Amino acid sequence: MRITIHVGIRERAAEPALLFQSLRTQTYKKWDLVILDSNSQPIENNHFVMCIVNRIKLENHYVNIIRDDNPKGVCSARNQLVTEDYFNNELICRLDDDVVLETDYLGKLINVIKKGYDIASGITPLMTIPEFKRNINKVLPIMNLKEFDKKNNLVKNIDDCGMAYTDNIIAPAHEFRSNALMKRKVARKIKYEKNLSDSGFREEAFFSLRALWHGYKIGIDTSAIAYHIQCPIGGVRAINYQEKIISDDKYFTKWAKKMRTKHGNLPNYRTKKD
Repeated sequence: MRITIHVGIRERAAEPALLFQSLRTQTYKKWDLVILDSNSQPIENNHFVMCIVNRIKLENHYVNIIRDDNPKGVCSARNQLVTEDYFNNELICRLDDDVVLETDYLGKLINVIKKGYDIASGITPLMTIPEFKRNINKVLPIMNLKEFDKKNNLVKNIDDCGMAYTDNIIAPAHEFRSNALMKRKVARKIKYEKNLSDSGFREEAFFSLRALWHGYKIGIDTSAIAYHIQCPIGGVRAINYQEKIISDDKYFTKWAKKMRTKHGNLPNYRTKKD
């Protein structure tokens, strides 16, 4: 199975180069790269980044750089990448522009897909906040858990997928954190929410729940790691960032109630070792 890697870049300089270098070191080699460039200065002007991109081309990967001079936020960028991806590979992997992958990341996500899941994700510990090993037996039962009450209100929304697990366990989940591999049919069918702020808080939750209610399955490998650099240059770009988070979260809660009323409960995945 061949993968198209989708990366949207917005006002970051060195970080994408670190991501691209980690792609070069992947044990799984069957992938191509599509970049949506929303930087004020085109990445072609960044010698550091383009040295690595050109090496990628020489190593039998196709690369397409799409220029976007009118960015509308993270959700719009992710939808645009799917629309303008003409490689037509079997799988699509969406990666943030400020992560560094361990060498077996893509290979482990491929194994999740082979086990029957439609969407596969790893975990994303923060590089700026070192994390300790957790008791995997206590954590897994609440892996990305969402619960509703009898009136369809979202009463529990646990996203613990960023923690630094070390065990090699594939677990079903209600949501992927980010940096996910998925079948192309999923990416074409399920779109990112258009009504969020440009920061896109909760955007993965919207996508995940839509996918589940369409019958797709999400699986997480707790040993597949994409480290989050947490660079503020491309992250918090708005003075009212906290207000946007609160606004997006309220909108998500109302939307989740409406969707559950319409579609019923989420699939009741039982956590287990595969």
